[in-house]
Amino acid sequence: MRGIEIGMAVADGALADDVRRAAAAAARTVTDIDRGRPRAGWASAAGMVLDLGAATAMAEAARAGGLPRREGVAIVAAQAGLAELAAAVEVGAAQVFVLPGQVRDLARFLAAREPDDGERSRVVAVVGGHGGAGASVLAAAVAVAAPGRGVTALAVDADPWGGGLDLLLGCADLPGLRWGDLALRGGHVPSEALVAALPGRAGAVAVLSAGGVGVPEIPVEGLLAVIDAGRRSVGVTVVDLPRRDDPATSACLEVADVVVVVVGATVRGCAAGRAVAGGLADRARSVGLVVRGPSPGGLSARDVERAVGLPLLASMRPQPRLDEQLDGAGLRLRKGTPLAVAAGRVLDGVRRGAA
Repeated sequence: MRGIEIGMAVADGALADDVRRAAAAAARTVTDIDRGRPRAGWASAAGMVLDLGAATAMAEAARAGGLPRREGVAIVAAQAGLAELAAAVEVGAAQVFVLPGQVRDLARFLAAREPDDGERSRVVAVVGGHGGAGASVLAAAVAVAAPGRGVTALAVDADPWGGGLDLLLGCADLPGLRWGDLALRGGHVPSEALVAALPGRAGAVAVLSAGGVGVPEIPVEGLLAVIDAGRRSVGVTVVDLPRRDDPATSACLEVADVVVVVVGATVRGCAAGRAVAGGLADRARSVGLVVRGPSPGGLSARDVERAVGLPLLASMRPQPRLDEQLDGAGLRLRKGTPLAVAAGRVLDGVRRGAA
């Protein structure tokens, strides 16, 4: 079982040591959170411990629509004053702990955080290493494969120029909300109500699409709110990201548990994939590679892995008549097909929590 993760943004060394002592007493693992990237770990960590400076930054990000509210937040300080109490109210912290005097109280607070049994909701973002890599198809396949493993899924289309995941999944004619119907300004959204209002397949895969609704850009606050709703209502949220560094894409890269880069087995594909991997290095929590055949020059998946510099999650050979299927009734996965096998391996990697 993986350790139960507690995110920490505490600048003072003595306070940070006290937090680590409390976490050790509670059998929790501490992960430092970058103050410059406050979204990283905010939704996925079981608990968050902040100092006044970090709490102020988080509160500002929340006011700007960049952070949803969450439970399990604590503020620590050497002395508690009105500033700490005000920050606690604004960021939704449960309590202000004065350290080192309240180390035991903090340990009890951290011990009450929900354990990570390996089955918690995950967020996986999929991005193409180059044009035509097949990232949208893989993202759709991962969402469709999830119910076969007993996991409900939400497929989120974050590419307004991508043609629409609902069309790819064969549910474009079904009633339900699209991005153009939503007006989200951060914070929580009613997760069950949102998922129920989306088109999808038999309640197991809900689809939020940008296709055909004239959305020029996916709103940052809206995407984060939808991801937060997905964490609270389905087993896995799969986000299809565009190949451009817009604000929504940047935000999603920070909060995703795993980012999957799809690369074709060609020399130019390797070069483009390596450039994308370099851009993700300091932003994503965990990054993995999916290699898609064919390979005209005879490159193996391990060759591509070495060239791109990312750990290999899956490789797949070409799937016969896939384009014909997509132009017809939409994506359908049959057991043992290359796309189904690759999607299953990605899900296995995502559920392990690391690529």
